[in-house]
Amino acid sequence: MALVHFDHGVTPFPGSSTAISRNPLWEWHSFANVPAPGRTGFRLTVSRAGDWTGRFIDDAPDRVWVKGISTAGVANIETLFRRVVYVATGSGIGPVLPHLLAEQVPARLVWVARRHRETFGDDLVEEILAHQPDALLWDTAHDGKPDMLRLAWQAYRQFDAEAVICISNRALTWQVVRGMEERGVPAYGAIWDS
Repeated sequence: MALVHFDHGVTPFPGSSTAISRNPLWEWHSFANVPAPGRTGFRLTVSRAGDWTGRFIDDAPDRVWVKGISTAGVANIETLFRRVVYVATGSGIGPVLPHLLAEQVPARLVWVARRHRETFGDDLVEEILAHQPDALLWDTAHDGKPDMLRLAWQAYRQFDAEAVICISNRALTWQVVRGMEERGVPAYGAIWDS
């Protein structure tokens, strides 16, 4: 994973994303905007998800093209509720992190990943825990693959939340969102419409 810092006079709103490119005529990739505590500007969390992100991490460019307008992500739905549960897997923490840092709505985090500290770094994990001391960090290398719907349901009930927001891959997001909706719980995730 790479945390890329930008400071060009723009501070995007929490829960937005910015698109970057090495070649603006070829392809663009969007990443969650994450505040940079104690610094001006913002960060993007770039996780290895394919060829482009792999090359970006292994051979970081000196410069990139940046689209000037940030777009809102699904998690901005949080403002419609008094308390929410965020369910994230792996690099899904990127789009969730700005909401946890902004603390606009009381939230509880369930983050499932493989070796959180080794993969994402101590600094990022500590930053998350500073804002979410009661977060559930499930390490799949140590604890195996969990029943995500069960974890989401338990967190929802224990936290007395009003909604669940899931940031994961398509299949798991669908499983959690549909499963929570079947229990009468408002649940949201990406729709992969692009």
